[in-house]
Amino acid sequence: MDSSIDADPAGGPSLLVVDDDELIRALLAKALQSEGFARIQTAASAKQAREELAKFGFDVVVTDISMPDGDGIELMQWAKEHTPGASWMVLTGHATLDAAVRALQLGAFDFVTKPLEGLAGLRNSVRNALDHRRLVAERDHLLAALSERNAQLAEHIEQLEAACSLLDRNAEMIRVDLHRAAFIQQALLPREAPRLAQHRIHAIYRPCENVAGDLYDIVRLDDRHLALVVADAAGHGLSAAMLAVLFHQRLPRERAVIGGAAAHPAEILRSVNHALASGLTAPGLFVTAACCLLDTESGRLEMASAGHPPLLVRRRDGRVERFLHTGPALGLYPEATFTQHTSTLAPGDRLLLHTDGLYEGLGRDVDAAEERLAALFETEPDGEALIERILRDSRPPGSDRERREDDLTLVVLDAAPGRSILDNGALPRPPERVDAGRRARNDVLIGDDAGRVALCVRGRGSWRQSGAFHRACAAALDAGRPVTLDLTLCEHLDSTFLGTIHELSERAERDGRELRVQGVMPPVEKLFEELGLRAVLERSVSTLLPLPQGMKPLAEASPDAPVAGSRILSAHERLAALNRENAREFDPLLEQLRRELAAATPPGTR
Repeated sequence: MDSSIDADPAGGPSLLVVDDDELIRALLAKALQSEGFARIQTAASAKQAREELAKFGFDVVVTDISMPDGDGIELMQWAKEHTPGASWMVLTGHATLDAAVRALQLGAFDFVTKPLEGLAGLRNSVRNALDHRRLVAERDHLLAALSERNAQLAEHIEQLEAACSLLDRNAEMIRVDLHRAAFIQQALLPREAPRLAQHRIHAIYRPCENVAGDLYDIVRLDDRHLALVVADAAGHGLSAAMLAVLFHQRLPRERAVIGGAAAHPAEILRSVNHALASGLTAPGLFVTAACCLLDTESGRLEMASAGHPPLLVRRRDGRVERFLHTGPALGLYPEATFTQHTSTLAPGDRLLLHTDGLYEGLGRDVDAAEERLAALFETEPDGEALIERILRDSRPPGSDRERREDDLTLVVLDAAPGRSILDNGALPRPPERVDAGRRARNDVLIGDDAGRVALCVRGRGSWRQSGAFHRACAAALDAGRPVTLDLTLCEHLDSTFLGTIHELSERAERDGRELRVQGVMPPVEKLFEELGLRAVLERSVSTLLPLPQGMKPLAEASPDAPVAGSRILSAHERLAALNRENAREFDPLLEQLRRELAAATPPGTR
């Protein structure tokens, strides 16, 4: 029985040479040993080979096909069942060529023909077999790692879906609560104007959301005194609404006639300010308000304003007088003092009180907006027509919709008899139920119109759509085609999508390409500003271009983990590079993303 020719079987790949011809066996072993294959075992028969295979795990087996006690095909079949794992090579002569082909069909790596004409071919085949084993082992390792990673990803997706379901349920509860809050807030508004013999009142109230920070009130104090109040709490939404309600709560104590005479507006504002400033400790909470007291018999008009937009009085001859605020906003500090203006509202004169939501469509420049308002105020003779004209002219540019960025309240008091109209808007609509079907509306649409590519984000833009969105937009920019990104239907963008839009905006700026960002809603614009997305803000336009007909959804991002991971990483790297605050927020995430991407990417593709 032959023995191993290697004294140290622990090092290098292991080879088994099987041949009944002792001379060939020794020749093959010596030739392979000279090439650095140190762990070489030999066997003189199929039986001895089975014994060696049962004792050791060999990397490569080189076997003759024809042997006295069994051929190489039977040995190979036995080994595949009992000791699998080795790569097989067969030695064959012309008479056994068909058997060699059979061996290849069973999984042999290669065959070498006899008689041997040099051993270079054999050595190369053994090297190739070992290289193949190494590549297969690496592949199996990577597949196992990828399978584990996919299992982790599936678990994370399941957790995210559970979290989304919880958020949906919470969102539905919040919608219901906001709906109820809107009903309660509307109940605070006057339902009908007091009956006045020589005056008429037109008022309109339009919240930009369900609940609002605007508030107005019209109160008949006694037979001859009328009080008008318009207020605007800082901010929007629920916090502003609660602040407006708090203001309203502090107001009723001052409505009564005090000591036989109505309280002066300056006194009312001073009292309400002290109550608010003493109770509000958080910064940024304040209310602007205008308060007027009218003697309906004499026409005497007292006006006080706490940081509120100017009150306008149009005289019968067409002149417009502007009365500025007489003290700071309410709630800033308790000892604030307030003065007041005194005038006379003669027959034919008109008083206008409003909140700053009026400036939304008249221009961001307050002075220019007030000049336009004064011009409208001077030319429109009827109060109801005036309000309709102001509403029409103060809608967002390029839009005929009622949707606004800020709450709007207008109160017009005419010193002329007639019917009063208070328009508090339609009752709040019931909230839409959030369910799984709603998520299907979170997508990106694409269309083409006369060479211009339009992309529209509908609902919530997330990392899932960012890959397809980036590819479509980048391809259009690289082709020199104008691109319009429409965010009119966009409710929210996650950080990956925000970083992707910023990356594309920088690309357009660098290459001199046209990229328009239109229809940006206030919540999304706030995200742009908070993250410092200057390149995106510079491309935001107020004029809306029409979208092409027949826009179709883009496919979601590639399911390939490294591709999606690269997109997420690139987007957050752009965000982190903008400023220190972004860097502090995103650097830990970037470190984790880089580690995960390196683990999921095969070494040869990094």
